[in-house]
Amino acid sequence: MSLRQRIITYMSGVQGAGGWFCTWWFRLHIEPFTTKQIRRELELMKRDGLVESDHSQSNNTKWKLVEVTP
Repeated sequence: MSLRQRIITYMSGVQGAGGWFCTWWFRLHIEPFTTKQIRRELELMKRDGLVESDHSQSNNTKWKLVEVTP
């Protein structure tokens, strides 16, 4: 399973704080990937419109899956 698939599966199956997940949470639950690899993939997912980010806290980016409406 690719890193992107693992991130989507994790975000879909676990209830974060209002649907938001801190970058470092993924590091604890998605192995053997590094925080740098996870962050890079999340940025690509944001570019592709799959997630949105919240940079309101310094050094603590939060991520949320974008809800796709048919």
